[in-house]
Amino acid sequence: MGCEMAAKIIYVSSVIYLCISTCYAATSETPIEVDITTVVEGKLDNRIESRRPFESMLKSTDKSQQTFCPEVCQSSYCKNLVGVSKDKSCPIKKLPDRGERIPKNCKEIFEKGNIISGIYEILPHNKSKPTMVLCDMELQGGGWTHIQNRFDGSEDFYRNWRDYKFGFGNLEGEFWIGLETIYYLTAFEDMELLVELTDKNDVKYYANYGRFSIGPELEGYILKAASPYSGTAGDNMDYHLGQKFTTKDLDQDKWPQDNCANFSMGGWWYNNCYASNPNGQHRNMKHVEELKRKGMNWDKISSPDGYFLYGTRMLVRPKH
Repeated sequence: MGCEMAAKIIYVSSVIYLCISTCYAATSETPIEVDITTVVEGKLDNRIESRRPFESMLKSTDKSQQTFCPEVCQSSYCKNLVGVSKDKSCPIKKLPDRGERIPKNCKEIFEKGNIISGIYEILPHNKSKPTMVLCDMELQGGGWTHIQNRFDGSEDFYRNWRDYKFGFGNLEGEFWIGLETIYYLTAFEDMELLVELTDKNDVKYYANYGRFSIGPELEGYILKAASPYSGTAGDNMDYHLGQKFTTKDLDQDKWPQDNCANFSMGGWWYNNCYASNPNGQHRNMKHVEELKRKGMNWDKISSPDGYFLYGTRMLVRPKH
């Protein structure tokens, strides 16, 4: 019996070791060594737990290894990925049991006493499945739900309709939460929008909109409301009011000659074409003639030395 039990422990240890190696190998430039004994005792090395997950973690693995990897290896990795960036092996979110209520947005979480910014689960009004979001509990009174975050160019925002609909990226990095989620967040209660724009010298500008909402996909996720404006960045959303969302594979803008998403290399509520383009290409460079409309811009901000914007955040919060 003793030998049989020892054999089982060795087998389980090997399984967990393979799983951890598979799931976390891509998180470091150097290999991570795991002590089998600490795994068996449930004491995972802190170095592994602290590794920041990113998109290629499971994509580089064999399909059989992906399905083999248990939930303990995937939970942290999967919960931070947005929309189409989720791996097929990530579990599908389900509705909670009856009686268990998930907050609709970050403000509800904040009002329950959770004042630490971070990743939380929400279930927007009328949405069928919960979703993970990044909450800012400090900026301008707290309770803000991120719908977009950019700061280093690690995520490509020149994407198709499906990607913009369901979202993409990593909540610990750059991401777009998805038009479908934005619709459910803004369509059924009054929401305000905060846009934070950062230039190359880390100077921040703000555009606050007292009411913000978009329509459903059947209406092209039309930008229904973005007013009244206040702030330091200037109002560059008014030009886009009433416009449907346009991506490189679905042209719904007002430019008859071409597709604004292809010209501006992003996805947005383009008109003919834009006064703001926070989803344009991240370019750590000065404007040059051939590229000056093909990057992250907010036209009323005079960027130092003619540089493109370096970072943007978009956040929503209930008015009441």
